[in-house]
Formats: sequence, structure tokens, C-alpha cells
Amino acid sequence: MPWRNGLGSTLEIARDTDATAADFSWRVSLADVTQSGAFSPFPGMTRIISVIEGGGMRLHVDGEISAPLGCWQAFVFSGDAQVECELLAGPIRDFNLIYRADRYAAELDWVSLDGAWELDESRALLLFCAEGALEVCHEGARLGLEPLDALHVQPGPVPTRLTIRGKAQLGVIRLRALAPQP
Repeated sequence: MPWRNGLGSTLEIARDTDATAADFSWRVSLADVTQSGAFSPFPGMTRIISVIEGGGMRLHVDGEISAPLGCWQAFVFSGDAQVECELLAGPIRDFNLIYRADRYAAELDWVSLDGAWELDESRALLLFCAEGALEVCHEGARLGLEPLDALHVQPGPVPTRLTIRGKAQLGVIRLRALAPQP
């Protein structure tokens, strides 16, 4: 889909609503950034962005300059902010989580997996294999993830127990729906 500002495009990985819906509470996507420039605004949203390929970037958020952002660093900022991206060493690919903080609590962690990892989680999960390969096991079912594959796991009445095996760079997004405000 084209960027709101018309300067590029985004590959949407997952969202909480149908892709044709104008409104969403959370969305995960990839973007190839080939030149420095402005980011599209997302009023009312919170953004978490990470470089997953390339030489990094620095963000200018409402006039404040971030430290250089290399691969696997999650950076949080307001979708209301005026944001300029400064590429540090050529094009990058970034991974984005955009969500409504009044509807969801969300976090993004990067895990360098080399072996097995047991994960018990009561929140919704989105697992993203950025590099390498892994196998996710749940209640006897096995699913393989290759680079750029994602798995969305909905929460159940009891915590979800996953066994994750492989050698990979894994993005782990945890989402918890907030109670509606009266």
C-alpha cells in the first residue's frame, strides 16, 4: 500500500481489522526506505519502529534527534509527531508496529534465538522471523517460519505455551486489549 505521504510503500503483514477498513487498532508492516525524508503521520497512534536491514537511521521527532538506530533496536514515538528520517548508510528496511494506545498495550522485543525457547503468554502474540528459520510447536502442531514469515497467536482462556526452536532473529510483539473506557 502507498505511504500516506506518497514517498514510498508499505507491505502490511497483519492488522486487527480487514485490510479494506479505514480504521485499525494495530498494524504490523515492513517498509523499504530508499531516501531520507518525512514519515507519514498517524494521529492518535503510537509507533514502534526497528531497522531490520541496512546501515541504520536517525529520526528527528518534533525537532529532537534520536541516537543512531541500527538493526534490532525498537524505537517508540507518537504517530502525532512530525518525523524526519535520516538514512546513515544507504537504504534500509524497517519493521513497524502502529497501535492505538487507548485500545491496546503493546511491546516489541527482538530475540536472537539459537536453540529452543519456551514461551508462556496470556496476551496476543505476533512472531516475526526476520532472519534464519525456526519451528513453532503448540499442542502437538508444528509450523515452520522462514525469513519474513509471521505467525499471529490469539490469546485463549489459559496462557498459550509455545516451544520455538531454530536459529533466527525473531521479533516478538505482545498485544493486550485494554478495557473500554466508560
